[in-house]
Amino acid sequence: MQAIVLHGKQDIRYTTDYPKPEPKAGEVLLRMTYSSICQTDIEMWQHGMFNWGGKPHIQGHEAAGVVVEIGPALDEGPSNERRGSKLAKAELKVGDRVAVENVRTCGTCFFCRKGTSQLCENGRNFGFSDDGGLAEFGVWPASLCIPLPDNMTNEEAPLAEPTSVAVHAVENANVVVGETAAVIGCGVVGLCTLQVLKAAGLKVIAIDPREQSLKIARELGADEVLNPNEVDAGELLPGLTNGYGPDVIIETAGAPGTGMDAANWVRRGGRVVIVGFSHTSQDDINFGRSHMGEKTIMGSSATSHDGYRKAVALIASGAVNVKPLISALVPLDKGIEDGFERMLKPEKDVYRILVGNG
Repeated sequence: MQAIVLHGKQDIRYTTDYPKPEPKAGEVLLRMTYSSICQTDIEMWQHGMFNWGGKPHIQGHEAAGVVVEIGPALDEGPSNERRGSKLAKAELKVGDRVAVENVRTCGTCFFCRKGTSQLCENGRNFGFSDDGGLAEFGVWPASLCIPLPDNMTNEEAPLAEPTSVAVHAVENANVVVGETAAVIGCGVVGLCTLQVLKAAGLKVIAIDPREQSLKIARELGADEVLNPNEVDAGELLPGLTNGYGPDVIIETAGAPGTGMDAANWVRRGGRVVIVGFSHTSQDDINFGRSHMGEKTIMGSSATSHDGYRKAVALIASGAVNVKPLISALVPLDKGIEDGFERMLKPEKDVYRILVGNG
């Protein structure tokens, strides 16, 4: 089958003879519709991040597809996998369109038993540890294939993944209706986070050096926008937030200095959630400043239990609009030159490029 395969650092190849997968117990076989390329895929390709043993594998962790085959029932194993078997028989059928919840957890480790499955010790990931969606076909547990409502398109479905990351970040921020939040970084995750915060009843200030991103932020509901290349955001934020600073800051940029900015700019007693990362984003957070202001600073990774279903529901309801974030549709055989290489250009003007055959 056709596939885009990562062989190693800076070594990605398109092939037409990759073995077609077969669904095991509790799994389904999907004909992939679209997978979107995100910055994490670029980091894996260019810098070797998340190198799962160095074996060649298909990328594409933001993915959607159509069920073409249902694997055999699973009578034993972890509870979440047994649940997958039941879903395969009871909920999923051939022809169903689904979004792929990309984190596969064991259900039995310390963290899973505590209800924090995003921290699973044995977790696997569609497109990272396991073959992903940049191919004609893929296999995944039925329990992790979320049926799409009729009013949600195949194009929107892959962006349930960054929306689920936004959902988890907002959950971690413990937001309260009427609070003020700032989002540092208005890429795809940041713009999804902005909308999840608005849906939760917050005033939101969007901060990004790109005017195009700020324009989209305004269209998606930002109450205020700040360009740190033109103004001193740290000086202006108190005046936009009753003199104290934002109650919550969610950092999604992953750029040098933005983590420190979040810690400095949030009000005393406020909360900072760090989502963004890259190979260049290592910061030294001033924990003395955090201690003196009783600020809470935490990381947020991937999504939590049911976060993906919440994301699908938010997109389907219109509370989160991902359509402005889809920059191009590219066929699988052009996914490297028109997808990965375009994303790599420093002057790129894209958010998500969808690769697939629809």
